[in-house]
Amino acid sequence: MTSTRSSYLVGKAFRGFLLASVLTAAASQVGTLVDGIMLSHFINETAMSAINIASPVMQTLFAICILIGTGGSMLAGVAMGNHKREEASGLFSIVLSVIAGVGILIGVFGFMFLDSLVALLCPDPALQPYAAAYLRVIVPASPVYMVMAVTQMFVTLDGEPKRVTAAVAVCTLVNLCLDYAFIVWCDWGMTGAAFATVLSYVAALSVMSPHFLKKGSLSFMMPRSLRNLGKIAAMGLPFGIATMLIAVQLLGNNTVAIRYLGSDGIVTLSICMYLLQFSMIILTGTLESFQPVAAILKGSGDNRGVALVLGKAYSFLAVGLSALALILILFPGWIVSFFGIVEPGSVAMIHLALPAFAANIILQCVVYVLIPVYQIYGHKSLALVISLGQPLLPMVFFWLFSALSVSGREWLNPWWGFACGQMCVVLILLPFALTRKGEHMPFLLIPSENPEMMLDVSLHPSLEDQMEVLVEAEDWLKLRGVSHELRNKIVLACEESLGNVIRHALAGKRRSMIDMRIVKSGSGYSVLVRDEGAPFNPIEQDPGTGIGLLLMKKTCDDMNYEYLFGQNLLTMKWQSDASEGER
Repeated sequence: MTSTRSSYLVGKAFRGFLLASVLTAAASQVGTLVDGIMLSHFINETAMSAINIASPVMQTLFAICILIGTGGSMLAGVAMGNHKREEASGLFSIVLSVIAGVGILIGVFGFMFLDSLVALLCPDPALQPYAAAYLRVIVPASPVYMVMAVTQMFVTLDGEPKRVTAAVAVCTLVNLCLDYAFIVWCDWGMTGAAFATVLSYVAALSVMSPHFLKKGSLSFMMPRSLRNLGKIAAMGLPFGIATMLIAVQLLGNNTVAIRYLGSDGIVTLSICMYLLQFSMIILTGTLESFQPVAAILKGSGDNRGVALVLGKAYSFLAVGLSALALILILFPGWIVSFFGIVEPGSVAMIHLALPAFAANIILQCVVYVLIPVYQIYGHKSLALVISLGQPLLPMVFFWLFSALSVSGREWLNPWWGFACGQMCVVLILLPFALTRKGEHMPFLLIPSENPEMMLDVSLHPSLEDQMEVLVEAEDWLKLRGVSHELRNKIVLACEESLGNVIRHALAGKRRSMIDMRIVKSGSGYSVLVRDEGAPFNPIEQDPGTGIGLLLMKKTCDDMNYEYLFGQNLLTMKWQSDASEGER
C-alpha cells in the first residue's frame, strides 16, 4: 500500500484521452497543413503562402469553437463530476446549437463579402487570387468545421476517445486522398484543396455522430433557453481570446514580414507557422486530455488529483516539445526539403529563423497550459494575462526586431522577437502568481489539501492492503472525533466497496491501484472510491445478489456512481449526527 495518493489512476485517465486528443488537435490543423504541402509541391510556393494568408479565417473559426466548446465542455465535466449528467447534456445542447447558428451566419456573410475579406487579409495582389479561390469554399462550409470541432470535444469528454481517434484517422485519410485527386488529377488547384478539406470534416462527423445514440451518453435536446450561455462564454473566455488573438497575430506577422523582410520573409514565416501547427497539435492535445479529467476531478473536490494530472500533462509536453525543438534546431535542411523550398534567400532565412522559433514554441506551450488551471480555480485575471499577452507581445517584438534589423542593425535576428515576447509574458505573470493570498501550490495556485479535513490514499488490489487502509481510515476518523456508530458505518461501507473491487473488478491485477478519499465537510463525511475495473454500478444492482451490497446501501445516507474515463467512481455520503464528538 502507498500511504499517500498515487498518480496511477489519474495518469491512466490522462493517457486514455491523450491519443484521441492529439489526433483531435491534428484534425483542426491537418487540413491547412496538408493543403500547404501539396500545393507547394504540385503548384508553387505562392500557393502555399496563400494558405498561410487565409489561416486567420480558420483561426477565427477555431477561436469561436474554443470559446464556446471549451467553456461548455469544462462546465459539463464539472457537472458530471457532481453526478449531474442531465445538466451536462443541457450544456452540450446549448453549445452545439449556438456553434451551428454562428457557423451559418459566418458562412453566409463571409461569402457575401469575400472580396473585402481577401483584400483585408492579403495586401499582395499576387497572392489574392489564390487566397480567394481557397476561401470561396472554406468560408461557406464554416458550420461544418465548427460543429465537427465541438463534437470532438464532447465525445472525448463523454468517455469515447477511441471513436474520436477513428474519426480523425478517417478525416486525415480522406483529406490526403482527395487533395491528390482534386489537385493533381482534376487540376482544380486551390479550389480542389479546399473541397478536400471540407469533405474530410463531413467524414469525421459521420464517424462521431453515432456516439450520441448510445444509452447513457450525452444527449442533444433543442434548448429552450440560453441562460447558461453567459457562464459557458465566461469559462471559455481566456481560451477564446487567446485563440482569436492568434488570428490577429497571424495577420500582423504577415504584414510585418511582407513590409520588412520581403518575399523571403513571408515564405519563412509561412514555414514557421506550419511548424507552429505541430506544436499546437501537441499543446491542444495535452489541453484536451487535461481539461476533461481536471474538470471532473475539480467537480468532485479532488484538488490533489488535479495537481497530479497537471504533472502528467507537463511530462508529455516536455517530451513532445523537446523532440520538435531538436528537429527544428538540428535538421533545418530536412525541413526546407520537406516543404520544397529552393530559393537561396528563403533557404538562408529559414536556417536563421528555426532555432529562435523553437524557443518561442517551448515558452508558449509551457505557459499556456496554466490557463485552464487558473480558470477552474477562479484566478481569471491571471488567465487573461496569458491569453492577451501570448499572442500580442510576440507580434510586437517581431515587428520591433524586424524594423531594427533593416535599419542598420543587421546583427539583430528578427525571429528572436517571438521568444522575447513570450518571456515578457512570464515576467508579467510571475509577481502576481507568487503573491496570491491563500493556501495553494506556488505559481500553479491549486488549493493545498488540508490533512485535517481529508484522508487521501492509494492501495494495491490486495486484501492485505485493504486491511491496512481500513485501519488507517478508522484511526483517522477517531482523531476527527467521529462517533462510534458513524465510524462503523463509514468503515463498513469502505470495506465492502474495496472488497468488491479487489475480489471482482481487479481480481489478479496486482499492478493496478485503487484510490480512496475520505473528506470531512460541514455537513458530514464523504468517501470516494476509484478503480479501473469493468463498469459496475452498485446502485443498480439487486441487493439480493449479495449481503455486502445491501449493507453498503443501508449504511450510506446517499450514494452516487459514474463510469468516467474508463474508471468506476463511487461516492458515498453520511450526515454528521448529534453524537459526533464522542470517541
